[in-house]
Amino acid sequence: MDDDDLRLPVLTGRAWAFADELAAAEILPPRFATLPAGEAAAHLFADLDASLAAAIVDGDVLVAGQQLGRGPGAAAAAHALRAAGVVAVVAANYADGFDEALLVAGLPPLEVDAPAIFHTGQRMRLNLEAATIANLSSGDRQPIRNLTEPLLARLRALLGR
Repeated sequence: MDDDDLRLPVLTGRAWAFADELAAAEILPPRFATLPAGEAAAHLFADLDASLAAAIVDGDVLVAGQQLGRGPGAAAAAHALRAAGVVAVVAANYADGFDEALLVAGLPPLEVDAPAIFHTGQRMRLNLEAATIANLSSGDRQPIRNLTEPLLARLRALLGR
């Protein structure tokens, strides 16, 4: 089966919502960036809420606003998110290089116009083939605006079944 025959899975998970300009160093504080990703995952968001990392489970989705991942530490933060079980990241837009760091870590970096419709704890369904995200708690839907053919090809190679 070649990459053109692969289909992207429909992802479902619980949202963890953050405001605009969430820095990479707020996702994973720099003092934990040299740890292996599995260990670093236990320290996600440590300076914002020390209990948050333990609450993240397989299938969760990070949601944020504008300029997600700004500043240094993108690669370590992305790998720690993946190791924690996060399956996708949704934002209005990404700081330079953070979307690529997410892809390298194995996470789809998805862009929507109004990520604020997703609130922490709400269930989400991400249909990458249809380029839509549904808030299963409220019924709201949004198109994923950055699913270009090159990104879809990369995601199929990464996640395709």
